[in-house]
Amino acid sequence: MPPAASSAVSRGTAAGAFPGRGATISPPNRFERLHLEPDPGAEPFDGVPVEQPHPRTEFYADASESLLTPNQSPDIPFAVGMNAYRGCEHGCAYCYARPFHEYLGWNSGLDFETKILVKLRAPELLRRELSAPRWNPQLVSMSGVSDCYQPAERQFKLTRQCLEVFAEFRNPVGIVTKNFLVTRDRDLLAELARWSAVSVFVTVTTLDGELAGKLEPRAARPEHRLRAVRLLADAGIPVGVLVAPIIPGLSDHEIPAILDAAAAAGAH
Repeated sequence: MPPAASSAVSRGTAAGAFPGRGATISPPNRFERLHLEPDPGAEPFDGVPVEQPHPRTEFYADASESLLTPNQSPDIPFAVGMNAYRGCEHGCAYCYARPFHEYLGWNSGLDFETKILVKLRAPELLRRELSAPRWNPQLVSMSGVSDCYQPAERQFKLTRQCLEVFAEFRNPVGIVTKNFLVTRDRDLLAELARWSAVSVFVTVTTLDGELAGKLEPRAARPEHRLRAVRLLADAGIPVGVLVAPIIPGLSDHEIPAILDAAAAAGAH
């Protein structure tokens, strides 16, 4: 268990050969000298399977003492980010944040989407950091390395609590998500929009529900993402669509259709 994690809690099971998961393997951690390679032909020992075919999602309390993270990358359009969760149950096969889990002693495959660290003190930490004299009010991105509306948010509600803090301070915040759950917080997002302090982008990689189920197994299906765009736009919340990633030979031909569907849903 990594130093920042404690109190694991399991939830649910998958069925079949990793259905609902973006990764089908648990590759070795590149920082570990030793790793276990199960024998696929081995018999169960004392009734316990050699491999767990249906990995459960586990939550770990993250004891981080800070929340806002600065960056100086010239290709990133924001200077400060925050993440209430580390790891993401959406399990997107192409996720660039997967290697981060290796720094926690886990792997970038199944561990990234089944072992989620939860910053239970996120709203408290955010309030403290926005109140600090050194804080220079500016845009904060909420979805740098994990989706702030991933399934865990239904249980922990940390994103909503952080939005309450942003609304109190009228500090601008940017959100990128693939989850219809963002519509739950239309009241807070609309309040922030009154002060021109929010922008929401819904990622639409493809309009093909079957393909989306393979690329982004636990994210909302395309039609629900477009419905989220419509609901947010109708509530007066600035909302756009991110067409990413664009995968040559797989989804690049869909770009015009995605843009047309986004415009029809009210994205701008």
